Amino acid sequence: MKSLNTVFIVLMVSIVVLVSCKEGMYDSTEEEKDIKTLVETTLIVKDNVTRYHQIPTVFLATNRAELAFQLSGTVDHVMVKIGEKVEQGQALMSVYNPNIDPTLESNLAQLESVNAKILQVKRDVANLKALRKNNSASKNALEQKQTEQKDLNAQKKLTNAQIDLAIANQSESIIKAPFDGVVVMLNKQQGEYIGAGQVAMTINQPNDLEVEVNIPHSLSKDLKLGVKINALYENNIYEMTVVELAQVADSQSHLFKVILHLETSINQAIGQQVIMNFPKNYQNVYKLPLEVVVDDGINKPYIFTTVNELAVKNSIKPLYIESGNIIFETNIPIIDPVIIKGQSKISSGMRLQVTQ
Repeated sequence: MKSLNTVFIVLMVSIVVLVSCKEGMYDSTEEEKDIKTLVETTLIVKDNVTRYHQIPTVFLATNRAELAFQLSGTVDHVMVKIGEKVEQGQALMSVYNPNIDPTLESNLAQLESVNAKILQVKRDVANLKALRKNNSASKNALEQKQTEQKDLNAQKKLTNAQIDLAIANQSESIIKAPFDGVVVMLNKQQGEYIGAGQVAMTINQPNDLEVEVNIPHSLSKDLKLGVKINALYENNIYEMTVVELAQVADSQSHLFKVILHLETSINQAIGQQVIMNFPKNYQNVYKLPLEVVVDDGINKPYIFTTVNELAVKNSIKPLYIESGNIIFETNIPIIDPVIIKGQSKISSGMRLQVTQ
């Protein structure tokens, strides 16, 4: 009898313990369901932003010329020095070619001889025509003289062309300034040989400036002729105007050439570096502090929003990062509050509590 009482007591204790354990487990589960991660949120809207791309280049003279002779020879006179100011039409350099003067003199002598022959043939033709009226000269003799006259006229025309070429060559033996400017380069000195077409010197107008820039299509597509672009030179901002804009990219660099003209004058700026600020416009994009974005290096970057107190992952397409902010696009518009603090401690589907 005593043994049965002992068994009964043990069973009752076990039942009490089991019931207590179940109640404890139930209470623990309920507490876990009530746990929420604290986060801070903000609302964001789409906006249009502009990013400036800085591209270095150098100032060039708008009017610049590389001057060359159209015939070869020996430089016999250099009339200017580097840095010297010159006026339009001023003689700058000359070349000696031993074939120019003899050729001209020979052709002039040839022309004088041809003219004398033409004069004599004209007389002969006139006499033969008069004799033909009396049947005192043959038709064949007259035709021969007329043919000779035509040949001499053709020879005269050719000689005149050779004379014109010789005179032109004489004029090409002197380089003259095409505009008022400054000599910036002398490639040949007196006594040196120079070939036809070889650059002998360079002049430019120093106060009228421009730049040439090669840019990608992403920047050139928003440009138009007449658009103003800011340029940074020696900590000063200058305004430049697009005056030429390539419509076809270079086949090797795949870049588009743009030429911009400086609206003001800067002394001694040719060859100096200037920074061009080309704008690129982004339409309907979002902007957030960089630390808001989650990037684990495996998945695409994303942000969290809160929907009905639950964390929701939203993938983004980063465009660029600037001044600690990230500019991005999304496939689906963001209309729910974005989590800006506490996002590193949560995962998709977690319960959240938003703090003020």
